[in-house]
Amino acid sequence: MTLFPGVLIASCALPALLAIVSLIRRPNHKACAVALLAFGIICLSVAGSTWRQTVLWQAPDWLAIGMVPVQLTGDPLSAFFMLLLATVCICCAIYSPDYLEHLKDRISHRFYWSALFAFVGGMAGVLLAGNAVVFIVAWEVMSIASALLVLSDFRQQRAQKAAINYLVATRVATAFISLGFLLMYVRFADWSFSAWNFSDKSSWPAAAFLMIGFIIKAGIWPFHIWLPYAHPEAPSPVSSLMSGVMVKVAVYAALRFFVVGQLSCQPLVYAVFALASVSAFWGILFAINQRELKRLLAYSTVENIGLIFLGLSLSLWARNVGLDDLACVALLGMLLHCFAHGLFKSLLFLSAGCVDYSAHSRDLTLLGGLSKRMPLTTAFFVLGSSANCAIPPLNGFVSKWYLYQSLLRSAYTLPTLCDRAVCLAAIGVLSAVGALAVACFAKAIGVAFLGKARTSQSGNAKEVPPSMTLAQLLLASACLVTGIGASGLLPFLSPVLTYSRSVVLQTDVLASLPLCQFAVSFAVLMSAIFALLLRNRPFKYKTWDCGFGSLSTKTQATADSFAQPIARIFTPVLHHSLTVDISGRDRRHFPEKISVEPSIVSLLETRFYGPAAYGLGKLSQSMAKLQAGSIHLYLLYVCIALVILMLVGTAIW
Repeated sequence: MTLFPGVLIASCALPALLAIVSLIRRPNHKACAVALLAFGIICLSVAGSTWRQTVLWQAPDWLAIGMVPVQLTGDPLSAFFMLLLATVCICCAIYSPDYLEHLKDRISHRFYWSALFAFVGGMAGVLLAGNAVVFIVAWEVMSIASALLVLSDFRQQRAQKAAINYLVATRVATAFISLGFLLMYVRFADWSFSAWNFSDKSSWPAAAFLMIGFIIKAGIWPFHIWLPYAHPEAPSPVSSLMSGVMVKVAVYAALRFFVVGQLSCQPLVYAVFALASVSAFWGILFAINQRELKRLLAYSTVENIGLIFLGLSLSLWARNVGLDDLACVALLGMLLHCFAHGLFKSLLFLSAGCVDYSAHSRDLTLLGGLSKRMPLTTAFFVLGSSANCAIPPLNGFVSKWYLYQSLLRSAYTLPTLCDRAVCLAAIGVLSAVGALAVACFAKAIGVAFLGKARTSQSGNAKEVPPSMTLAQLLLASACLVTGIGASGLLPFLSPVLTYSRSVVLQTDVLASLPLCQFAVSFAVLMSAIFALLLRNRPFKYKTWDCGFGSLSTKTQATADSFAQPIARIFTPVLHHSLTVDISGRDRRHFPEKISVEPSIVSLLETRFYGPAAYGLGKLSQSMAKLQAGSIHLYLLYVCIALVILMLVGTAIW
C-alpha cells in the first residue's frame, strides 16, 4: 500500500476510532484536541496528495456494505474541500480546550468529543466517498453526529427544539438523496459515481431529487429554517464546523454530481438560480434584525450559501448554452467564495464564542464596550465582518468580485434578452445584499463592541486565553493571505477547474482581478502600521450628549433601534411591528416609563412550517392507534411492507 491510499484510510478510520475511545473512556480535553489536530494534519496530507491526481482505494470484500464494496476516492475536487476541512479542524482543535471550560457544568465532555470526532469523520467520508452507498453512510454519520452536538446542552428546551428541527430537515434531505441514488442505480446499474452522468433526460428526475436534498442540507431558502435554531445552541467550535464546512459538503456534492456529471436540465438550473437569489436577500434581511449574535451569523450563512449556489447555477447555465469562459469565471467565484466563507464565518463563530466565554451572553442588548476589554477579539471580529462585507484586501472581496464579474459578463453574453434581464436583476439583488451586509455587521460591531457596557457582566469581561486567541489569529491570517495573495493562488485552482470539466484558467480571467486591490491593500497595510505606532498615545475625547448631560447606557443605540429603519422599509417581507407601552398617571403629558418592543414574523414559519408540523402531529396521533401492543399485528405490518417493497422493486427493475 502506498502513502496516498493510506492517508485516505486514516482520514476516515482515525476519527471513527477516536469517537469510540472517547465514548468508552473519560476524555481529556488536551489529548482530544491533539487528536483533532492530528486529524486536521491528515486531511492536509490527503489534500496535498490528491491535488493534481486521482487516488482510488477499495476495501477488502469482507468490509463490503452488503453487496457494495467500500470505495474511497481522492481527486482535485475533494482535495479542495479537504483543505477547508483541515484548516477549520486545526483551528477548532486549538480553540476547544479552554473554551469548553466554561461549559463544563452544561455539557457532557465524553458525549461532546465522541460526537465531534464522528462529525468530522463523517464529513471526510462524504468528501472521499467513491460510490453512493459509502456516501450515504458517511452522510448519515455526519448528520446524526452534528444533531447530537446541537443537543450538547440537552437540558435546555431551546436545544431540544433546535435538534428536532435539524433532525427533521436532515431526515428529509437524506430521503431525497437516497431516492435520487436509487433512480441513478436503476438508470446505470452501478453505485459508482464515475459511471453516472446527468446529461440525458432520463437522469433529470434523479437530479431534481438530489438537488433538493443538497439545498436542504446547505440551508437554501425556503429550507433554511433549521439554521437559525441550530447554530445558537451548538458550542461555538461546532457552529464553526457546521457553517464553515458542513454546508460546503452539500456544495461539494452538488459540484460532484452536477458540474462533473454534466447536468443539462436547464429548468432545474433556473430554479436553483432563483432560490439562490432569494436566499441571499432573505438571509441578510433577517440577519440584520436579530439580537442574538450567533443567530445573526446563522442568517448570514443563509445569505452566503445563496451566493455560492448562485455562482454554481450560473456556471451550469453558461456551460449549457456554450459559454465556457463565462462558466469558468462563475465556477471560480463560487469556489473562492466557498473557501472564503469557510474561513471568515468560522472566525466569526469563534469570536462569538469568545464573547460568550467572557461576557457570558451573546444577546446584543446585554453587551457593549467590549472593544476596550477584549481588543484582540474585537479586531478579529471586525476583520471577519469586513471579509463578509467584501472589504478589500480580504478574501471575501476577491470571491464576490468574481461573482460580480460572472453576472456582468452574462448580462451581455447570454443568448436571449430574457436571460440577460434576469442577470441584470440578479446584479441588483447582489448590490442590495452587499449594502445590507455592511449595515448588518456595522450593527453587530457597534452594539456589541463599542459604546458603554450595558451589564456588569460585559463590563467585567476580559480577553480570552491565548489558545483561543491563536485560533482566531490563524483564521484571520488566512482571510488576509487568501485576499492579498489571490492572484498568486488562483493558478492552484486550475486542477480543480479542469477536473470539474471547466475550461483551463486563461490569462484574461486571472487579470480580471483589479489592480486597485493591491493599491487598497497597500493603503490598508500602511494605515494599520500607522495605527500601531500611535496606539500608546493618549487621546482625550468627549462624546456628544445632545444637551442631555451625563450619558448612560440607555441613551445608546440598541440593536433594535439600529435595524428599525431597514425593518420598516421591508415591512411587507418582515411583518415588522412595534408594541409601545407608556405608563404613568398622565401618560399623555408626563409619561413616567416608555417601553418599545419590536417584532418580526417569518411567514414561512407561521404560514407553512407551523401548520405542517401541526398536521403531522395530528397524523402521528391518529397512526399511534395502529400500535395495539400485539406482536402478531407488528409482524403483519412487516410482512405487508415487504410485499409492497417487492412489488415496487419488481415494477422498477
